[in-house]
Amino acid sequence: MIRKAALIALPLALAACNVERDPGNDTTSITVNDQKIEGAVDGVGNALEDAGREVKDAADRAAPAVKDAARDVGDAANRAGDKIEAGAEGAARGVREESRDNTPPANNQ
Repeated sequence: MIRKAALIALPLALAACNVERDPGNDTTSITVNDQKIEGAVDGVGNALEDAGREVKDAADRAAPAVKDAARDVGDAANRAGDKIEAGAEGAARGVREESRDNTPPANNQ
């Protein structure tokens, strides 16, 4: 947005300049209309303020959605952790039962 504002301000500033060429005296005079420049600067300033307000409003609207998404991801991670833990406990229980029911053969050497 700042780039756009600068692109708007430059032509407005140039429009505030009056160039007069006097070929008889071989002179060129440049005058600047301060009111036009002030108007252009005010316009650009207002545009930047509006853009800033729009960004803030968009961020305010997005914040609850981001917060909800973060909570949802956290909940999903907790559920996944619970499932992994339950699976690991089940696997360990299975190994203990298998070891208890299938004792190693005696060493007959």
